Parts: sequence; C-alpha cells; structure tokens
Amino acid sequence: MKHAPSPFMPLAVGCLIAFALRSSPAPAQKPMTPEEEAIYRNMVKSSGGDPQMAADARNATDSSRRWTEGKDGIVDYHVVGVFQGRASASGDASWIAWVDVTDRVVIDLRWKLAESKLVGSPVIQNGKSEVRNPRNPEPSCLPPVLKGEYEHYELQAVRQGLAGALELQVKTSYPAVDVVQSCTGTRKSIPASSKVRPEELSVPSPVMLGMTLPDSDNLRVSPDRKSLVVKKAGWTWTFTPTVKG
Repeated sequence: MKHAPSPFMPLAVGCLIAFALRSSPAPAQKPMTPEEEAIYRNMVKSSGGDPQMAADARNATDSSRRWTEGKDGIVDYHVVGVFQGRASASGDASWIAWVDVTDRVVIDLRWKLAESKLVGSPVIQNGKSEVRNPRNPEPSCLPPVLKGEYEHYELQAVRQGLAGALELQVKTSYPAVDVVQSCTGTRKSIPASSKVRPEELSVPSPVMLGMTLPDSDNLRVSPDRKSLVVKKAGWTWTFTPTVKG
C-alpha cells in the first residue's frame, strides 16, 4: 500500500539538520531533555527515517566537536602495537627458520587532524622480541639453531607519509643460524644480517569513536570506547587519542 509523504517531513528534516549542527564552535549546547528527545524521535519516525540512525548521526556530530575544537586542532595519540605470530629468524629467504614471536612498540605522536599531518617528532619505545619454538618448515626435520638474538621489529623513525598516513622505518635483525639441509642432519650456517624497510600505518580519525562501526579487524572501537583498534599481519595496533587543553 502506497502512503503519501508525511506533512511533517520538511519540519523533521529541518529539525534533524538543526540538531546535527549543534556543533558550532560556540559554547557547548545543553543536552536535550527526555521530552525533547521523544519529540525529536517521533518527528524523525513520522518522516520515514530511522530514529536510532538519526540519533547516532547526532551523537557522532557532537563527539566530533571534541576533536575538531581541541587545542589548535591537534590530537595526541598514544599508539601501542603488539605482534604475535610466526616469522623466519633466518636472514636468507632461501633457508627458513620458523620461530614464534611476540613483540611490542609504543609511539606517542601529535596529529593535525584537519590536515592529516604529523606535528613535531614522535617518541618511540621499542620492546624486545621474545622468540620461542624454533622449527624447520618440515616438521620431521631437526629444528634450526639460533646463535644469537632475533629482533623482529625495531622502529627507527616515524615520518609523514603519503595520503595522510605515517611512514615507519623498521629494522629487523637476524642472528647467525644453523639450518639442516634436506633433512639429512647436515647443517648449513647462515650469517647474521639486518634489513631496514619502510612500512605504512594509517591513523584512524578519533571522530569514529562516536560512530557505530561493524565488527571488523580493519577497524573497531575498544569496549571502553576510548581507543580505535586495527589488526593486520599479526599486529594489533591500538590508537588512543586525547586532546590537551
């Protein structure tokens, strides 16, 4: 059955826009009373809209004001990266020495939100890699023997990257390692080495803390709604933004 458009639609849309724009840089607005909230929801519903979606949009707009009207538009991020996964402790890609690795890095940085731009020099704290369970790619073969420490991830620098991302300069240090050849028990020595590579890390906008996001490893809001969490390639990156007065 077809319904004619509600006569309340223009008024409801106008109210929706008015409420969404309560984020002007003027002093903070008073929250709606329960009666005002009920009237607002009824008007949105009578216009054919979803009251909850409208409320979420309004809350997101109100939340964004906190970040966009902060001190000089600068957001301070405390970023914690934790790695748990498998890696090869051999510096020669032709000879694999699997190990299970845990690593951690902490970055404190300042971010110009409107420009997606790094401000000043970030502070970096590198943890020490923890390595266990060395093994050959073929389970029936003898495991590799590490003759030193494997450092999975040493963050050496954080720079402004392309398209509003960060460029990370990462160093991996490989110890000398003895691996078995063709499961015969004859060992081959792989010399120690190190490699430096660039990696890209995107900085999620703190405005998304006020949004309802799908549950995805690409981006989710922490249970306390204070952090944004990204999971990729064995890493869990937790971004906790704050605005200092």
